[in-house]
Formats: sequence, C-alpha cells, structure tokens
Amino acid sequence: MRGAGTDLLILKLTIVPLALLLFGIVDRRHGPRVAGWLSGFPIVGGPLLLFLTLDQGAGFGSQAALGAYFGLVPRLSFAMTYAWCSRILPWFWCTLISFAVWTAVAVLSVALQDGPRWLELLPFAAFLGAQFCFPRGEPSDEEREHVWWGLPARMIAGASLTVVITQFSAALGTHWSGLFTTFPVMGSIIAISSHLQYGRHAVQEAVAGLAMGLASVGVFCFCLYMLLSITGIWTAFSLSLLACTTAHALTWLLFKQKKV
Repeated sequence: MRGAGTDLLILKLTIVPLALLLFGIVDRRHGPRVAGWLSGFPIVGGPLLLFLTLDQGAGFGSQAALGAYFGLVPRLSFAMTYAWCSRILPWFWCTLISFAVWTAVAVLSVALQDGPRWLELLPFAAFLGAQFCFPRGEPSDEEREHVWWGLPARMIAGASLTVVITQFSAALGTHWSGLFTTFPVMGSIIAISSHLQYGRHAVQEAVAGLAMGLASVGVFCFCLYMLLSITGIWTAFSLSLLACTTAHALTWLLFKQKKV
C-alpha cells in the first residue's frame, strides 16, 4: 500500500504541471488576465491540504487550513509587488523583490494567526484592497508570439518549485505547512513567464485576474478551517469545495465587468 508521501509526490509531479499546461492554453486562447483568474482556484492548495489532513488528522488539517487562509495575504503581496515592479524593472529584480516581500509578510501572517479572532478578517480585507491596488492600464492588443518552449518551461519550473517548497512543509507545524500550501507557485510562474515572453502589460493583466480569482482560495480555506472541527474530513472538503466553486463563479461575473 502506498504511503501518503508517495501519493503527495505524485500529486506534486502531476497536478501542478497539468494545471500550468491548462493555464498556458487558456493564456494563448483568452489572454493572461483569464489565466490569472483561473489560477486563483485552489487546484494545488486543495489537494495538498487534503493530504496533510489525511496524514496528520482533522485537528492538524483545520489549523493548516487557517494557515492557508492567512497565506492569502503574502500571496497577494507577491502578486501586487511583482505587478508594480514590472513597470520599471526586469524580471529578475521583480522576482527577487517580490519573494522578499512574500517572506516578510508570511512571517507576519504566521505571527498573527495566534492573535485575536478579529484578525481573521485580515485576509478578506487584503483581498478587497488588492482590487484597487494593482497597476491599471489599458490591456495590450498587440500580437504575442508564443514560443514552442513556453509551456514545457512552465510545467518543469512549476513541478520543481512545488517539490522544493513542500518537501519539508509538514515538519514546520500547522501554521507554516498550511501557509506553504498557498505559496505562489503558479502565480509566480505565470507572472515571470508572462513578463519574459510578452512584457509588463501581460503581467498586469495576469495579476488583475489573479487578484479577483483568489477569493475562491480564501472561501475554501476558511470554510475548511471551520468545518473540520465539526464534521468529517470528506464532508468538510466537499462542502468547502462547493463554497469555493460558487465563489469562483461569482467572481467571474464581476471579472467580466472590470477593466484593467
């Protein structure tokens, strides 16, 4: 019988690359803004939280989900920082600065998880603030050349980054292991590859979509945090996924009305 470690390794090496392949196809057909919005769905964080819960128990999973919920703040901070920096800096400096900001905000977010309950409003407030803070500009209608290596490079980078980040996450405790499930793996790959291939306009469009789509991550993680303490694992995940899907569908209605 395979252990949870083997299943988790298979998950890392398949789910993320396949998701990035899907986002790459969506990017080519509908642009980086739609791809960014779609990447907000917890395709990676959801399964990772499930494996952590099955391996460590419902109590651990509930606190990890809280950590993932607070992880929305550094994830949005990364995206906003990269979008603003891309206006004047090359991709390398954008990446370095954005991950530095992510680290600082992540440390603060972990510390706040043990604070008063009203601090649980912080990720929701960060989501609302992000709707007004991303750099705005007219979407680019320029023809974009899609190089043959673009999608394979995204898939390889995504799988590698996911394995590295999650390798030791379970040993870091509930707060950090949960927060690492929302590490901006796909967001960083989409931002960097869009910057390299298409320029800053594509980054801003992707971040605009991501900022809207991350509502579903927050809904999923918060519902899971609450439900795992009062119901079974599979019921909690099923109801959280239903709430998450509903939230993502609602953000699509708002997404179509917003202009970058």
